[in-house]
Amino acid sequence: MKSLHFFFLLFFFTLSCFSQTGSSTVNDVLMHCNGSIRECNEANEMLMESEISRRFLEQKRYISPGALKRDQPVCRGGAGGEAYSKSGGCLPEPSNPYNRGCSKYYRCRSDS
Repeated sequence: MKSLHFFFLLFFFTLSCFSQTGSSTVNDVLMHCNGSIRECNEANEMLMESEISRRFLEQKRYISPGALKRDQPVCRGGAGGEAYSKSGGCLPEPSNPYNRGCSKYYRCRSDS
């Protein structure tokens, strides 16, 4: 009878040791990533839920043909990369330009 108790005790002890090592490997991957964010995300990519990982892997990643033109920034001559074409350069127009002009609402002099 004592040997049966000893056997079950030993069995549950080894079972608990194996279950802890299985969960610690996932935590080790999550906690001990010393690389860049991209490298850590690539390592943890398959640990996500199946629907999220499927959507993540379905994303199209490609370079537009306008980005491949030599010696030309994408915003000037790129096909679809012309985000700031109104100002003629790669910098956007100022969102709130400085203006001290006087509007007709305030009835200012005409030369201001």
